[in-house]
Formats: sequence, C-alpha cells, structure tokens
Amino acid sequence: MPTFSYQYGANPLIDVPRLLISDTNATGPNGTQGNVFWDEEITMIETFVAPGQFQSAQFYSPPLGQNLPNTGGIPWLRIAAYLLDAMASNASKLAMITRILDVELSPDRAAKFLMAQAKSYRDTDDNAGAFFIIEQVNNDWSLISRYWKQVQRQQGIPFG
Repeated sequence: MPTFSYQYGANPLIDVPRLLISDTNATGPNGTQGNVFWDEEITMIETFVAPGQFQSAQFYSPPLGQNLPNTGGIPWLRIAAYLLDAMASNASKLAMITRILDVELSPDRAAKFLMAQAKSYRDTDDNAGAFFIIEQVNNDWSLISRYWKQVQRQQGIPFG
C-alpha cells in the first residue's frame, strides 16, 4: 500500500522534494486525495538521480575524476525537477493538480508551467558550483608541464 508522509523536515529525503514541488498535503478539498506523489515514487526518483555529481578532475584523477566521492550531498533541485517533469507528462497527475487546487486550469498551460519550473530548477542545479578545468596540450613539452602540474595539485605542492 503506498504511503504519504510530510514531517516538516524530519524526513528530508521525502520532505525536501515535497516542499519544492508543493506536494505537502495528504488531503485535498472535500476529503479527496491531496498528494500527487507517494513516498515510494519520490524514493524511486532519488535512487536514479542522486548518485554521482559530475566534477572536473582537478583534485580527483581518473578513474575517480568523473564523479566526486559521495559526500552525502543530495541534488534536491534535480530531484524536484524530475518530479515536476513526471507531473507535467502524466495526464492523471495533471488532472489531480487541477482538482487539488479547486480551480479551472488548462492542462496544457499547467504542463508548460511545470516544465518551465523544472527547467529553472535544473539550471540552478547546473550552475551551482561544478566546473571543468581544461589544460591544452600542444606539444611534448606542454604535456610534461601539464603532467607535473597535475602531480603538484594532487600533492598540494604550491606552484612556483
């Protein structure tokens, strides 16, 4: 049996995505179902979104250079964006939103708004700190120089 919970931050794995997509009420008007997603659906989205934030290899050389070590950081905005996309692409979830809000809302307009909000969340997440460092190697001497600079970075040796 699917479950719904919102504990005002006591269970961040469920509460934060719910807060970001405004899915915090179990009951809607007239005692109808108020939530759009069940806890299990949110958890499922987290299982394929959360692993591995991309990062350059400045301090983490291959094979670990592609992803930062797991520090427990969860990409909340990206999870919320996936939930909004799922909401926008599912006619029954769109119908549920219009019923919860108790307003007359065009499903097409609602879907466009949800997709725009999802894009905004993704853009914010994409621009939140990860970056590439690209060092061009033109010849043998620049390759050697680049190699030793990488060794210095990894060992914390100051340049000079």
